[in-house]
Amino acid sequence: MLLNAELIPGLPDDLAIQCLLRVSRLHHGLLRCVCRRWRSLLSLPTFFDLRIKHNLSQEWLYVMLRTSTGEYKWISFIDGSHLWLPLPPLPEPKIGPACAVADGKLYMIGGSQGERLCRSVWAFDPRFNSWQSVAPMKVAREFAAAGVLAGQIHVLGGCIPSSSVHASASWAETYNPHTNEWTSIPSPPEKRYKWFHGSAVLQNKLFAVADMGGIVYDPLHSTWDSIPCNLDAGWRGRAAVVNDILFSCNNLGKLFGYNLQEDTWLEVQGWQKDVPKVASCAMLTNVGGKLYVLWEIPKSGWETKLALAALEISKGPNQFKGNVLWSHTISCSNLVSATIHSASLAL
Repeated sequence: MLLNAELIPGLPDDLAIQCLLRVSRLHHGLLRCVCRRWRSLLSLPTFFDLRIKHNLSQEWLYVMLRTSTGEYKWISFIDGSHLWLPLPPLPEPKIGPACAVADGKLYMIGGSQGERLCRSVWAFDPRFNSWQSVAPMKVAREFAAAGVLAGQIHVLGGCIPSSSVHASASWAETYNPHTNEWTSIPSPPEKRYKWFHGSAVLQNKLFAVADMGGIVYDPLHSTWDSIPCNLDAGWRGRAAVVNDILFSCNNLGKLFGYNLQEDTWLEVQGWQKDVPKVASCAMLTNVGGKLYVLWEIPKSGWETKLALAALEISKGPNQFKGNVLWSHTISCSNLVSATIHSASLAL
């Protein structure tokens, strides 16, 4: 088909675009195979901006798994169809990378290979279903904290603060996806930690927790503070923020929500009766304003099973109420040993 041909024969291009905007992102790969004009159209950021403008974008869950052989794999979950699709293999598999979503891409930041820490950063572009290398960080790091504020990725820690003047000056960095540049963030030495086990953006600030204590970074005012003691005491593993409430799951499988203004934790009640047993810490993700909970079902044999539930959260007296919108069980190979990261990405 010629580049100047109609997108859909017999239809004006503006109407044809409206038709193509409504095709599920599950089928975008097939659309790109139709002709060069369609492939070119689906490569334009403006096409996906229009999907967002017309409330047609679809938000998918992405999960990073570790196998018993030490491999790392990403899979995506298609809401509504309960399909799991594998992403292309990671070009540079690493232990302890940070993860962030910005500018419509999923970023894998740093990590280590053997005993060597890495500066490299990889971005997954769902439009083309491919990974690409972007500008490396100034400092190599693993198990860093990461969060997106004002469209930029902020990364804290994951390196030894006193290892060198250069490393200390770049203990915190920010990445601009539009310029593909990293910039050092000045940070007070007394607030620096080496590793973080969790991070989240709450009320336009980046919260990060270490083994003992944590920090709060406010990029708007360039201020640093210690994490509230009560928040630190209840935060376990990968947290998620929904409607300005930070949710965390403890080692017994109980789900709690933290209100920063009140500095209180309240348990999420009523949801476990509708799902398979939750016996350990779960992975939490905000997907389109719903709280997605992913956990491993206690084994009854050699097969590994994961459960995924979408919760709608409401506030009650002295508790949060979790309404299960749907739940889904996934049978995995017995080689799957852990879930490492989760994120959501709209397209």
